Amino acid sequence: MSARTVAARRPTGTQPASPRGTQDVSCPCSLVTWYLGLIPHWMGAPPSLRARLLLRTHQWIVERIIAPDANLAAAATDLRPDGALTRVLTDLVPAAEASEERRQFIRVVVANLRHALLYPVTQRNEAWVRWLFLIPYSVKGWDADAAGEAPPGALAPTLSAAASL
Repeated sequence: MSARTVAARRPTGTQPASPRGTQDVSCPCSLVTWYLGLIPHWMGAPPSLRARLLLRTHQWIVERIIAPDANLAAAATDLRPDGALTRVLTDLVPAAEASEERRQFIRVVVANLRHALLYPVTQRNEAWVRWLFLIPYSVKGWDADAAGEAPPGALAPTLSAAASL
């Protein structure tokens, strides 16, 4: 058998590595598949302002916590009550829609993310990352009182709840 034949062979059922040595884009990743499956929920969070706040929070999670070059100390600084995430989210709220309810929503999202960063590194797994994405989605307070749901400031689901999704 020539060297060329051996090099060309690969085990049955495997995909060749992508040019950069990373996983092939078509290969499903459970976190990505999970997130994409919930896009109708992320996008359908009424009103559209809430959906924008939710998606901007998700962008922050990816950039500041999940990215390989993420700096958790900087993320913790962003999560202070007057930190960068609070400012970014507050800037998304048009002046005409600014209210205590909107400010409370943002405060609770930021506080719950701050709480999530307190989890030990050994418990930061895929379920933990899912939990991060669920935090802004699960915070009540956008006309939730009228539906008989939890009052503004209700805590996000627990890590164990995220693991079961």
